[in-house]
Amino acid sequence: MKKFFLLSIASMLFANLVSAQDKKVRAVDNFAEVTGGIGAGQGTGALAYVYNWKLGKKKRIELGLGVKFTSYFASNLYFTTAPAKLTTGKTNPTVLFSGDIVENIDSVLFQTAQVNALNISLNLGYNVSKKFYVGFTIDAIGFSFGKKQNGIYYGNNFAPGVPVKAKPTAFNLLLISDNDRGSLNSELFVRYKWNDTWGVKLGYQYLFVEYTADSKVQTTPGGDMNDRFRKKMAGVGLGLTYNFKK
Repeated sequence: MKKFFLLSIASMLFANLVSAQDKKVRAVDNFAEVTGGIGAGQGTGALAYVYNWKLGKKKRIELGLGVKFTSYFASNLYFTTAPAKLTTGKTNPTVLFSGDIVENIDSVLFQTAQVNALNISLNLGYNVSKKFYVGFTIDAIGFSFGKKQNGIYYGNNFAPGVPVKAKPTAFNLLLISDNDRGSLNSELFVRYKWNDTWGVKLGYQYLFVEYTADSKVQTTPGGDMNDRFRKKMAGVGLGLTYNFKK
């Protein structure tokens, strides 16, 4: 009887230890997701892996990193002057609140556009309940690739178009608004988990996509030259998530 009692106590202690270790592991949330985005005349498909740390006493806040691959496609869209020093005349944080300098905004029309971007993402989230999660993700740094495209460059002060060739800007970097470089994907979303493994999400997707022309085809009234042109996409994102076993 005494041995049985000691064995029971030992079993309970072991179970509590395993449970404590399990709770410690569950302080980390890692999952994969696939997302499709739709905008006006354009769309995206994205695959991502996310690794978040749960913070706070109740572990509701999540903060982490991820790897995201985004493929963008569009047709018959104008890409406009990209660098912030030309679009707003500023490169400091006030660029967020500055309007465009219209005379500096030229454009390139692409009949087709397709850009692939592989980036490291920053992630922030909050577990509203066991089922509902609100999150925000934004690409921080990475690279882009894709086929060279033919386009037509249109200057701000003249009508005839000039044929140009351009390829996706290779280096992606999150800075501030128009200071950003390359192709970067961000999303604000709500996710519903129907069990411990699978979930669905609905979000607002905002994307910067950028091409670099073969030559500095633009010369502004102030004499600055430019070869980078950008498209901003705002659209609806739908996705499916898979939570890995802890």
